[in-house]
Amino acid sequence: MINRNYVVRLIIILSVLCHGIVLGTETVAVVLKASGKVQVSRDSLDKPVQVKRGFRLQNGDQLETGKNSSVALRFIDDASLVRLRENTICQFTLDKKDTGNDKSIFLEVGAILTEITRQKGEFQVATPTSVASVKGTGFITDHGGDGTYYHGESGQVGITNDTGEVILTLGFTVFVKSRQSPLELRKTLPGEKPDFGDRDEKLFEMEFEDADGKTKTLKFKVK
Repeated sequence: MINRNYVVRLIIILSVLCHGIVLGTETVAVVLKASGKVQVSRDSLDKPVQVKRGFRLQNGDQLETGKNSSVALRFIDDASLVRLRENTICQFTLDKKDTGNDKSIFLEVGAILTEITRQKGEFQVATPTSVASVKGTGFITDHGGDGTYYHGESGQVGITNDTGEVILTLGFTVFVKSRQSPLELRKTLPGEKPDFGDRDEKLFEMEFEDADGKTKTLKFKVK
């Protein structure tokens, strides 16, 4: 005779596993182009795998670029663009809500360029020193051993840590040494911003299946 408690535990375990599979297979962003060593890590993978154009990122994925490497990706719900420079590690998290999808990027080290277009929900970029909250704007986040640099590209970005908040705009830079250090706002110095290479627009198309199994085509202009 089968033990009733064993059956209950088995059902719970299977439910958790199935829930994880459903969440894990959902595409949140698509890689537009990748150059050099670009790898993704996720819970369902035994080891990091190489990323190439068309790779579909899932919720919770971590991307890492090697030396002389870079990658560009777009979120599929609002076409927001994210670029990673060489020697960068960051993790992507998406939280679905009725008002839109809240996105969060945790930048462990390196530099990323973020361009938000048709924003749906909140969009944050976090580092060990601070958090940037954005709406319809573009900015660069560069985090290393000495702290985090935020460079304004367009619009406004709210930069916060334990000491307060400052607003970042085009032509200005915010430096944050730690979570407890003051937020330093100043004009961006010549040649200070990281170079993200060729940003000319190119058309990118990709077919994918949505949650209902219908085939759709994503069309992006990639800078």
